[in-house]
Amino acid sequence: MEAFIIASGDEGGSLKVRRIEEITLARAKEVLAEIRDKWGELKHFQQITLDFLTRFSKLPASKAEELVNKLCESYGLARATAIQVVNIMPRSNEELRQILVKEGKTFLPEELSEMRKLIEECLRSEG
Repeated sequence: MEAFIIASGDEGGSLKVRRIEEITLARAKEVLAEIRDKWGELKHFQQITLDFLTRFSKLPASKAEELVNKLCESYGLARATAIQVVNIMPRSNEELRQILVKEGKTFLPEELSEMRKLIEECLRSEG
């Protein structure tokens, strides 16, 4: 999972962390693109990261966030787990089950199929 750190600077140039937020790969891509658009060329590591995110994020940030919220609300997933599901977009129930292990509960095959159907619908609407 990606973490987004919101910091503010003071007159001495020190940064102070104001908030840490778990975000999807798609949101991280959006943030880096906004930074590039606002400040110009990215630093080398930032550009490599943006290239990675462009290659591996499978949905726009708004759709990814919508899917995270649906997974949390409909299936009681922790936000961090839902973010991992959206980042990976598992293609089989077994792959999904492996991601959901950290939830500490067993999901019925029907629930896994319903979750995968949601994932597939999001992918189809984008592709």
